[in-house]
Amino acid sequence: MRSSILMFQTGLVLIGVGIAAYAKGQHGIEAALYGGAVALANTLMLVRRIERVGAVVSVSVQRGMALLYISAVLRFVFVLAALATGLGFFKLAPLPLIGTFVGAQAAYILISTRTHDR
Repeated sequence: MRSSILMFQTGLVLIGVGIAAYAKGQHGIEAALYGGAVALANTLMLVRRIERVGAVVSVSVQRGMALLYISAVLRFVFVLAALATGLGFFKLAPLPLIGTFVGAQAAYILISTRTHDR
């Protein structure tokens, strides 16, 4: 499941980069790649944490839940800091950056819920 989600997300990032290249040129490409990289890093962080929590839950459910909550907060802070850095420090174009990030995150949600329902 992990590889299919990452492949689909990567495909959407590349589509976003293509659209951004057409609409904004080089500045759009950089912003779209950055937004996509943030989304992919966020997914990788989540997948790694879920794998670790799976081992911990067999010992302590409370500890597993605490790790999931901590992971959610850390990923939220990471995404906010990364997007703020891209927009503020690197001065990347907002629309391609946010658009590609949202598209890749939406892909994760759609694939996760679709494979979970089966």
